[in-house]
Parts: sequence; structure tokens; C-alpha cells
Amino acid sequence: MKKIHYAKLTIAIIVIAAAIRILLALSHSVSGDACWHLSAARFMAVENKIPLYEGLGRLEPFWAPPLFHFSAAFLYKTFNVISANAADLGMKLMSPIFGILTIIISYLIIRKLVNEKTAFYAMIFISFLPLSIDYNVLGYVESAVAFFSVLSVYFVLNNKIVLSAVSLGIAFLSKYNAVFFVPMLVYLAYAQSKDKKSSLS
Repeated sequence: MKKIHYAKLTIAIIVIAAAIRILLALSHSVSGDACWHLSAARFMAVENKIPLYEGLGRLEPFWAPPLFHFSAAFLYKTFNVISANAADLGMKLMSPIFGILTIIISYLIIRKLVNEKTAFYAMIFISFLPLSIDYNVLGYVESAVAFFSVLSVYFVLNNKIVLSAVSLGIAFLSKYNAVFFVPMLVYLAYAQSKDKKSSLS
């Protein structure tokens, strides 16, 4: 019986998931909250400053943690070298980029905890979960906070506590909801240190 190479199949799943996210992101029309976030990012790219009381489609001042907007503004400036239309399209890639990176880091975490077969099925679920695709396609800050929060878990599982703390701090600059990762990271850091002590005794 032919052996199934689950690692190769998982890579194929990740490639397909990445392609779906990029194609959907480039083809959809920005609206709702995503329109406000990307409008703020474009303002930062063009004006080289953070909006304060500029409405940008809303009456309230700019209040959001700005990491996602800085990142999208960087893409806008990069693609603007080609054309203004390319800049608008490039900016829409910010969510898919964070989403694809989240999938990759999730795979590295799962592979560390379970075998390749289980990791493969887990990646099918993670990659094609409708909510995951939705937030990885539209211009929502959740894509950034998810990436840096998951990255902090990856670091703590590899005994890189400082890098984990830095990554979670960056997640706070994307959205304050990252605070809910703190109890889990504290527990994982404690468990890692406990395992290290037991191995020495």
C-alpha cells in the first residue's frame, strides 16, 4: 500500500488556501469597517501622518491601534511606485498576507504537538473555515492580531519567552483583544519551565 505523505499534502492545502485568499481579496469591493481601516491606511501613506480628527467616512476621530494601518500604508506606498490602482490593490493584500502567515505558524504549532496526519486534517479545518477566510480576505485588523497572537504561542512553545512577549505586545498594537491570550501564554510558559526543571532532576 502506497504511503501517504501528509506533510506534502499539507503544503498543498496551504498553497490552495493562500491562492483563495489572495484571489478573493483582489476581486472583492471594500466596504463597511474594512473601508474605514483601508481609508485610514491610505491617508497615512499619502499624508505621512496618523489621522486625528479627519473623519475618513466617520464622525469619530481615529482611535484604533495602528499596526494594521501602518502595514497597509507600507504596501500602498510600495505598490504606488507602479500606479495608483496598483497601490489600492496592493493595500488589499494586507489581510491575506497576515492570514497566510497565521496558517503557516498554526501548522508549525500543530506539527510540534501532534503527528503529521492529525496536523493535515487540522490544517484543512483551519484553512477553509469560512470565518477564517472572511477575516483573511476583508481588510480587518483581526488578521493582524491573529497572526501576532498565534506567533506568540509558537515562540512560547519553543521556550522563547521574550520573543513571545514581544509578539503579543505587537498584537496589542493591532487590537486590544490580544489580552485574552495572556492567561494561556502564562500557563504555557509555566508548563515549559516546569518540564525543564523536571528534566534536570
